[in-house]
Amino acid sequence: MKKIIPLAIMCILVVFFTVHNTFAEGIGGTLKLGVDFDGDHEVSGYGLSGTEQVDTGVSFSGELFTKIGYNLDLGGGITVQIPRSQENFEGDFYFIPIYGAIRTRFETGNVAPYFIGQLGYNFFDGDSDYKGYADLEGGLYWGLGGGVIINQHFLIELLYSVNNGTAEYFGYEFDIEYSKVTLNFGYNF
Repeated sequence: MKKIIPLAIMCILVVFFTVHNTFAEGIGGTLKLGVDFDGDHEVSGYGLSGTEQVDTGVSFSGELFTKIGYNLDLGGGITVQIPRSQENFEGDFYFIPIYGAIRTRFETGNVAPYFIGQLGYNFFDGDSDYKGYADLEGGLYWGLGGGVIINQHFLIELLYSVNNGTAEYFGYEFDIEYSKVTLNFGYNF
């Protein structure tokens, strides 16, 4: 997993520098506030598996996009999740995904519906009650969704995303998966 971090960062940088210098029409950004609805926190490994409900949380995102076609944007972003808790488990955890993104828009006047796909790596951590004696490490992040841009500046987006990570307890490694649906409200600039 440690090899994925530099690879993900390198891929995002290559996309920005290559696309911008060759055929980009311009760069714009988006700031988003997200409401992460109750999600699932699944732990599996060594023949064991369990899922806990995660309480509703809040996240903040920043994305940069460059237009590579009439209705196609390519870019990347970062999301910071405010620590969240589970119903029957002590402690709070959070992920910070860094991702590449592709967005296809359908221009129809003042309202532009779009689909978005995200793929990247996320960092994973928690407070001392959550971690205990575990070493936490991030993993693959992906998200799929759609939304609408209103008057070229305001957006509403619904996104399904999955954060992956690992927790190592006393030499035993367990896979962590946190899946959720997020309602984002944002501003394009």
